[in-house]
Amino acid sequence: MCRTKRFLPRHKGNAAEMKNRIIIAALAALLCICGCAKCEPQAKPLVNTVRIGETKMDYLHFGNASGETLVILPGLALKSVMGAAEGIKAAYAPLAADYDIYLFDHIREEPEGYSIADMARDTLCAFDALGLLRVHLMGVSMGGMVSQRIAVDAPERVASLILCSTAMNLTHGNREAFANWISLAEAQNTSALTEAFGETVYSPAFFAQYKDAIIASGEGATARDFRNFLISANAVLAFDVSDEIQAIACPVLVLGAGEDRVLGVQASYDLIEALHGESYIYEGYGHAAYDEAPDYLDHIAAFLKGA
Repeated sequence: MCRTKRFLPRHKGNAAEMKNRIIIAALAALLCICGCAKCEPQAKPLVNTVRIGETKMDYLHFGNASGETLVILPGLALKSVMGAAEGIKAAYAPLAADYDIYLFDHIREEPEGYSIADMARDTLCAFDALGLLRVHLMGVSMGGMVSQRIAVDAPERVASLILCSTAMNLTHGNREAFANWISLAEAQNTSALTEAFGETVYSPAFFAQYKDAIIASGEGATARDFRNFLISANAVLAFDVSDEIQAIACPVLVLGAGEDRVLGVQASYDLIEALHGESYIYEGYGHAAYDEAPDYLDHIAAFLKGA
């Protein structure tokens, strides 16, 4: 039976902890899941690379090597999360104490027509290359879509599934926002794109307070970054696993946001109804509740302990 809870905004922890989360969010412009200029693997000891056919995929690896494996898939962003490796490691320290954590980037160069199903296939190839046979899978926004596809196509590889601010399709999504982002990315208008993206993804109060840092996070974006963003955005628009989602049988946690202006809170409710798992809806938070809510990882940790 589905267990849904609704949480009102509440902030705890000291100012330094909150500032750390904000910096990570701004740098990653997501994580979504959530970058500074993309770093080469040797620049950060946490960052590694796996070859996928003719291309490469970067990933972060940290945590408890003796623990069960937790894989995190980030969402749509203009720039790679790899540049924020140390910050991400610090943010996920509560989970890293118990889990062997991998955070996979997208492939470095996405081909035209690259779909969510293609992303899932390439991520599974990375699993194979690294010997990850069965994992707890956490997907944020677009990463949640990739995670759903993996859980449908390779259920034996997924011990549990955590879906954060995501959807099974764009039925309730803000297509106007995506159209605007795509137009700005085509023009390679970095500041306008990061502003429009941040304004839609974050809650109004959060965005107003940290607007300058969020906009600055796009500095240094390359032509390849814009190209990958465009391809990924169109992949999100085309995604639809609604006819297959009933095949997902592993334990599921759905985390949604009452003020989600990207995919809509109804998208989370649709997932809850289809998957009959555990769920939490954050009232007063926007799409990026994963960056803003101070107790977000607490709910994930509690779920994983029982999965």
